[in-house]
Amino acid sequence: MDTTKYKDTTVRRGHSYHYYYSPAAADKPTLLFVHGFPSTSYDWARQVAHFTPLGYGILIPDCLGFGGTSKPTDTAEFRHKLIADDLMDLVDAERLTDVVAIGHDWGSGLVSALVHYYQNRFLAFAWLAVSYLAPSPGGFDLDTALKAYKEAIGSEVIGYWKVMDAPDGPMLLEEKMDSFLQLTFPMVPEWWLDNLCPSGTFRQWLEDDRQPGRPDWWSQEDYNHSRHALLKGGMASSVNYYKVIIHNCNLADQMEVPEEKWYVKKPVLFFAANRDYVGLAVMGKQSLAKYAPDAEIIDLNVGHWPQLEATQEVNEGLENWLLKLPSAAA
Repeated sequence: MDTTKYKDTTVRRGHSYHYYYSPAAADKPTLLFVHGFPSTSYDWARQVAHFTPLGYGILIPDCLGFGGTSKPTDTAEFRHKLIADDLMDLVDAERLTDVVAIGHDWGSGLVSALVHYYQNRFLAFAWLAVSYLAPSPGGFDLDTALKAYKEAIGSEVIGYWKVMDAPDGPMLLEEKMDSFLQLTFPMVPEWWLDNLCPSGTFRQWLEDDRQPGRPDWWSQEDYNHSRHALLKGGMASSVNYYKVIIHNCNLADQMEVPEEKWYVKKPVLFFAANRDYVGLAVMGKQSLAKYAPDAEIIDLNVGHWPQLEATQEVNEGLENWLLKLPSAAA
């Protein structure tokens, strides 16, 4: 990523955002890429390399808690409504009108919030691995969710959230950074079934300091960049992407979203990662069947990181979909 194309701005609620921006050609929209956990704007470097020569504008923030962006530790600062406002401040800072929002992991939740609060400001929406997330005005209880997942599909799925919410969680992630990264970006997606999804196994993996290595699709340069960025910024801020859900900080905001705004009325693309055992493809498809029934779905035989594991397929699929979008003028 060209470091000269990074900018910094202060959003309306006072946080500083560090973001990559490359302007679009006259006839192309801007692609707003929103990363998840544990990542920075660098996650999208391969998409930048593909879409910039085609004339697409690129806007990629380091999301709150990561990279060069502010790192508050107050969980309430991570309410999806507030971060959606931040993202719109970046869009407005560059005076953009024709924008396609694309999210991955927790970035998918943030792009979903853009649907709830700013849908008309966007041409279309795309999600990778984690699909569109509708509001949950009924609230969330982690133990109840773990039990429900276990009864429904035989896996607790999100047992690792216990570490994210633990008082010693951030310190443990920092102390065992290599072990953490080598499970988060696994050589074999199925490792998650035994070492991430069940309660207690993620902590055990970290405490054992298991380091099986990095996958072939993640270069040593990528690994080093991620490791450095996460250790430099620490993990105390970014774990709030989990805490904001666990502690129902979004609940009051979501209760104010009228049901008609739960539906995605713009074009939608979803890259379903069929070997992702946390961002379950079947659940993502069920969500879209209800809230975006005309969505285009591309199935990929990969784990949680399609933009890295299947770069060519993601870039080509996204490019072909973008070419079919109606123009903003139309």
